[in-house]
Amino acid sequence: MPLITQAEAARVLGISPPAINQAIRQGRIKLVTDENGKKRIDAATLAEDYRRKTQTKKTTAHKAIKQSEKAEPKQIAEKPRGPRMSRTQEYIPDYDESRARTEHLKAELLELDRKQKEGLLVPMAEVQAKWVEIVNVAKTKILGIPSKAKQRIPDLDSTAMSCLEDIINEALEDLAAGGER
Repeated sequence: MPLITQAEAARVLGISPPAINQAIRQGRIKLVTDENGKKRIDAATLAEDYRRKTQTKKTTAHKAIKQSEKAEPKQIAEKPRGPRMSRTQEYIPDYDESRARTEHLKAELLELDRKQKEGLLVPMAEVQAKWVEIVNVAKTKILGIPSKAKQRIPDLDSTAMSCLEDIINEALEDLAAGGER
């Protein structure tokens, strides 16, 4: 069994050394200790292990497998594989589909950003703050009606003022309750 370094494995598979490190951490590639006690990778099973345990686009690892299959035909027929499933049997999209989704979402975010800069979209927090301000000003003005009425109509007695205040408070409570009365 020929043993190779991680850098050599990266060259064989056509991927970066950090990708090899990640595959080792995730258990997709096994390390073997050589006679000197150094961690190496078994070159004989590298491409097959990586291909079987990694969902990628066609890489040189797949080409290496095809070339080895041509040289030595397998005795055991593999069962056909469908889409990769997780432990909960949920569909995991392939690389191209995931990338297309990502690009679509990025385009949507850029579109929203553009509309916001053009002034077509306003942040929700700003709208809420403005409405709170408008409602508070309206409430204050409405609550001030009895005192203004007393200034303009000095003949109003305390029962009329009390009645006017009750009517205004009732109207504000109806508005606060959503007009359910």
